[in-house]
Amino acid sequence: MNMVVFRRCQSALGVAAVMALALVASLVFAAMPAAAVTLSRADAGTFLRYEHGGEQVIGVMAKDSTNNYYCIESGERVEYQLGESVKLRDDDTARRLGWLMDHYRDGTAAEHAAIAVLAHDLLDLKPDTWKSRRVSVMRDNPTLRRKVEQMWEEAGSNAPANATVTRTYAEGTRTGRVTVSVTNAQGKTIAGIKYAATLNGPAVFANGSATVTGISGAEPIVYSWKATGEGEVKASVAYDRKQVDVFAVAGGQDLVRYGGSSQVSGKAVNFSVRKEFVPTLGTAVAAKVVDAGQPVVDTVTSGVDDGDSWASGLELRASGWYFDGLGVGDLSEPVMPGADETAKEFIARLGTMGFRPSAYGEASFTAPGQRVDVRATAEPGGDAAYEAPRGGGFGTWVWAFEVEKLSDTARQYIGKDVVSGFLEYTETNSNRARVSVESTVTEHTGVVGSELSDTITVDGFPDDHGSFDGNVKLGIGADRAMAQVSVWWAGDPNDSAGDEAYRPQGETPPAEDSNHRLIGVWDYPAVNGRIRVGAGAPDAHGDPVHIVAESPGWYVFVWSFDGDDRVMPASSAYDDAWERVRIWDVARPRKPALTTQVEPDIVRVDEPFRDTARIVGDVPEGAYVTFTAYEAVEEGAVPGMNGVLLDEARAEVDHTLFEQTIASPQVRSPKAGLVYWRASLRSRDGDVLVSHELGVEGETVTVEVPDDPPAEPKADPEPEKPVLSHTGAGVVAIIVVGSGAAAAAIGALAFRRRSRR
Repeated sequence: MNMVVFRRCQSALGVAAVMALALVASLVFAAMPAAAVTLSRADAGTFLRYEHGGEQVIGVMAKDSTNNYYCIESGERVEYQLGESVKLRDDDTARRLGWLMDHYRDGTAAEHAAIAVLAHDLLDLKPDTWKSRRVSVMRDNPTLRRKVEQMWEEAGSNAPANATVTRTYAEGTRTGRVTVSVTNAQGKTIAGIKYAATLNGPAVFANGSATVTGISGAEPIVYSWKATGEGEVKASVAYDRKQVDVFAVAGGQDLVRYGGSSQVSGKAVNFSVRKEFVPTLGTAVAAKVVDAGQPVVDTVTSGVDDGDSWASGLELRASGWYFDGLGVGDLSEPVMPGADETAKEFIARLGTMGFRPSAYGEASFTAPGQRVDVRATAEPGGDAAYEAPRGGGFGTWVWAFEVEKLSDTARQYIGKDVVSGFLEYTETNSNRARVSVESTVTEHTGVVGSELSDTITVDGFPDDHGSFDGNVKLGIGADRAMAQVSVWWAGDPNDSAGDEAYRPQGETPPAEDSNHRLIGVWDYPAVNGRIRVGAGAPDAHGDPVHIVAESPGWYVFVWSFDGDDRVMPASSAYDDAWERVRIWDVARPRKPALTTQVEPDIVRVDEPFRDTARIVGDVPEGAYVTFTAYEAVEEGAVPGMNGVLLDEARAEVDHTLFEQTIASPQVRSPKAGLVYWRASLRSRDGDVLVSHELGVEGETVTVEVPDDPPAEPKADPEPEKPVLSHTGAGVVAIIVVGSGAAAAAIGALAFRRRSRR
């Protein structure tokens, strides 16, 4: 076929100027060859005709089994036996032509003619020859010009020029999204292009794979990803681009065809990922000061390290340990866990330092910022509430997320234990001790002018009470160094016969009025031990105290402590019968005397004993004796501050007798030690008429541990049977000797038993 060579020119689309022949030959073809092919003639309906020195065609010049071939060398004949091909260099021209050849593979004659025109316009090796032929083509096919322009624009809109991948974080750096877009030369998203997106690094897509494939849409396509570890991830995308094959034919037309698709890398993006996160625990005691017997509550708040995020919906359970009984000397700087120290190891290390937990707590969280008020329990995971100890002391919490106690799912996100410190300031509180006070006046009755005194026994203060100056960092105040003893008078100032109406009532002293008067208040150290008040004994400031009954009526001693951050407020009762003295105008005749004696004074554990009270003197009608026996304590312990074996057991008294002896019920002690007794003679109204201090001679029983039972004597080996005579004398002798030995043994055993008592 004769073709006129025409110069490459700019079409109505604004196509760039035709490249010179040498430039085309040197630049537009890629280096990869394709195998040789044999062509056949083009099918009818795949080209248009025009006149140019004879009838010519414009469109498909030849075909093989799958592709159409177009001319790019005007004026040369078509050869149907072709050699190897090379790829047209990848640029916008190649992408558009490749897209058109593929898209309009089964197009109309006009569409094929338009592709042929574009191939000549852009690639013809004889642009001047093509220029004159192009005029003839357009003259004989006037609608073709517009078709060429439309199809070139269409190719520009649909031929892929690039692909991009972007990433966003959804849950910290643990999960997120990758967005894939394929764009044309104008940067607009186009549909229908195959692509593959790949994650290189510690992350996968939602399908569990590092690669997803798809076909682009008119809108960007979004894929979720999740981290599988920690590190850098590269998200890349590869997409299909259309290609053009070029056949250079010696002595014939050079031809082009659709060259298939090649996958080309688009723009990639790098980002950091991390699957694990570090949760945090913010903790603070609900109350800095807790009274003995009250629950201990801690407020625990979940959080995450800066830059981290909690895995959505993930439940983490925290464990807490509460340490009580800490002294002032323990309040040093906080003890912190090591960088890789587990909670179990940290608790064990605290144990070697002498600190062991007394209570426990648990809290569960599913997100940061959640707050739980945890009430300490007596056992791990138990329901029984822990109560602050009577003995007081400081307490502190340690909290942890323990990996070994987390669920299998949670362990995927938490790399190691998260442990709080010991004695952290917000986690430390003071448990206030409960003080016990026991006292008795020296004389329970007297006359105007009598000097009054009292013996008060106090227990429950910390041993170092009065020396603690407080701790600002912990928010715990200093000790209150002094307790007070006040003496009150109650009665009828005008007629002592009316004093009975003002018998002390209620636990707290009344307001002062004409019938109730505060005699005085004295300071005494707020410490454990016995205090002697009155009778010249000095107060805390060294001043002797004398208390003289100036009026008939009731005189009451009240010991009180206002409390501080280590000790609860405490006071003896205003209506305590042991703490009041009844003062009369004149002496009562034959005031009763009380002499007591325990029986016996030494016993063994669980052996019975009792107390007796001998009363001499006038006893009012309705009077009775009470006996109290305190549980055994070690020698040197303060008596009366513990439990009782017998509590105010009542025994009636015959008021008609001037002298009589009353016995208490028998008691037994289950443990060894000293059992202190106290007997009191009381009036019908419960007033103490006469009593004694704890520990007076004759009122203490020593309880001893039983001796070990004597070892059973080993039996003598059985002697050989003697050969006896027929008379039997030898038998009688043996029996006599054996009986004597047995009697001696029994006598010795009886002696040993008597000596133990």
